[in-house]
Amino acid sequence: MNTANGARLSAERRAEGLAAAARTDRAALLALAEPIAARSDAAVEVAPEPRTVMTVLDTPIGQQCLTEVVVTTAVVTVAGTPGWGCVLGWDAEAALAAALADAAGQAGADRLAEAALRAEEAERAVRIGQVRTTRMEVA
Repeated sequence: MNTANGARLSAERRAEGLAAAARTDRAALLALAEPIAARSDAAVEVAPEPRTVMTVLDTPIGQQCLTEVVVTTAVVTVAGTPGWGCVLGWDAEAALAAALADAAGQAGADRLAEAALRAEEAERAVRIGQVRTTRMEVA
């Protein structure tokens, strides 16, 4: 899929977007992956499994470890092309779907990833606007 500037999404950006799709439009992610999973040249290399990762924040005083979070990862191949998926929380189905979409390299995966990232950015903007209008009154 071509982005607005004519370039394909990077592998990192696609993975980020497919993880976002698991949160914003899970049904579309699963629908995209279903025909890929049915292909005879699709194979699961590493079954979906939970892991923990440390969330690290960049701050003015350096990097700070915030907390550990659970993610689910999966690795597949489709027609010899590797695919990797990682989603927040324990969600084997979405991790496998993200890996399949990544491996298939379809334009639909990039479109879904970009739409999910835009949806999360719009939601974040709304929340920021709500926080800005919050006032505390001290008695």
